[in-house]
Amino acid sequence: MSGKGELPYRQLFIICVCRFAEPICFTVIFPFIVQMVRDFDIAREEDVGFYVGFLTSSFALCQLLTGMQWGSLSDRIGRRPTILMGMSGAIISILLFGISKSYWWALCSRSLCGLLNGNVSIYKSAVAELTLDVPAEKRARAFSMLPLLYGLGCIIGPSLGGFLSHPVTAFPGLFDNHGALTEFLIEYPYFLPCFISASFCTFGLCIGYFYLEESLGGIHQQEKLRAKKQMHTHQQEQPLLTQTDDDQGYQTFDSRTSKPSLPPPPTLREALTPAVLAISLSYGIYAYQVVFYDELFPIWTASSRKLGGLGFKTDEIGTALAYTGVMTLVGQLFVMPKLVGRFGLVPLYRVVLTILVFVYIIQGYVRLLYDVPDTHGEVGTKQWVWVGLFIILTIKTICQTIAFTGCTLLVNNCAPLRSLGAINGFSQCCASFMRALGPATCGILWSQSVVATWLPFGVRSQIVWMFLSVIAVVTVWTAMRLDPKKYERDPFEDDIPATDDSDDDHSSDTAV
Repeated sequence: MSGKGELPYRQLFIICVCRFAEPICFTVIFPFIVQMVRDFDIAREEDVGFYVGFLTSSFALCQLLTGMQWGSLSDRIGRRPTILMGMSGAIISILLFGISKSYWWALCSRSLCGLLNGNVSIYKSAVAELTLDVPAEKRARAFSMLPLLYGLGCIIGPSLGGFLSHPVTAFPGLFDNHGALTEFLIEYPYFLPCFISASFCTFGLCIGYFYLEESLGGIHQQEKLRAKKQMHTHQQEQPLLTQTDDDQGYQTFDSRTSKPSLPPPPTLREALTPAVLAISLSYGIYAYQVVFYDELFPIWTASSRKLGGLGFKTDEIGTALAYTGVMTLVGQLFVMPKLVGRFGLVPLYRVVLTILVFVYIIQGYVRLLYDVPDTHGEVGTKQWVWVGLFIILTIKTICQTIAFTGCTLLVNNCAPLRSLGAINGFSQCCASFMRALGPATCGILWSQSVVATWLPFGVRSQIVWMFLSVIAVVTVWTAMRLDPKKYERDPFEDDIPATDDSDDDHSSDTAV
């Protein structure tokens, strides 16, 4: 644990190294997955998309089934061993995926990755325990590192998959005429990117094995504080009582260790308090909102203007997406920590969700900027379209970044400290379930709005954006039901009785 007010930078850095490796293994398959399914020769070209979708979604489905179990396990045996087991599962599964020669082998290895890895919720629990006694703005900065590292991993993973698949064909000077190695890479053309990504994960596993400390020690700190307060209360009630070495009945700790034994974690029903359920509901609906937008944005930008889109080319869409990545970095590192320290988590969460309602409504009208004359007096150019799009993307990305990290913080603030793993797993399952619904509903709604020619063009071109705004309104409603007192408080207050002990320095420790 860190000293009061200070972030444990060393342990946070080690967690970031572990977190950075896993999304590389997760995303490395995306560039070549379509070609791999084609190579399996199991379906007609028009049906390849179905098999690809089922294969890619198998990871999320299996992670949904085991997320809470991994979180609960980490509450019992600790964060460190569970994280190391999850990383080992990722390494094994991605190597098996690299030697896939059939669709069913690929499906099983991908599903195995989801079953054996529930680390996303455990990382959140570890960061929560490591930052129990730091100010709100510093804690927000610590939590913002997890999605930031995930984003960086999602850049490297697809790059490896795109450049290193079919290496003998792509780089004949490096991999041709090497005997058994060349024959192996020809037989398994997708193994090399999987192997490199597994190497990243192996490096993270080694760093975690040698240097990652058990953050479940935060529970020991809580138990020590509680025992100290209970002892003080007992002494006040019986001031004439003199304890000796034989007074075993009043000893809270084993004399051979400075750490008390951990009590069993509460059951899931006990841990799912009204506050936990309220923020998990908000988190799930917000996750649906975000994945709906992420699915809609490339469709909208690539569609022609006569369909209500922007008519962008592939490189222009890539530029817009890269810009959102930069804004995510800015929001995580610079904007959110300052705003959390000034306004508080719950008020800030409500404000950014409210802003997103209007952002979604306005974004659909960016296409109208084609009709505004540019600096040369010409209409139909993209000059003002880009200006309007960059402004919208800046506001949208920063608000979504704050909201996502805010959800994570709020979940950890209201969760019983002894059940952080299980509660983070539960909230992640809620979000994963809603993310599974988002892409399908977005595609259906966009397709139906395009063919609804009986509606005026100005109406049908805005249907998807209006629907998204309605979802945003529902998310705001869930945020308004959150009681700030239950989310911005001392993490020990539920477990340690309040006393007037002025000698206990820890009694004034607070964390959001």
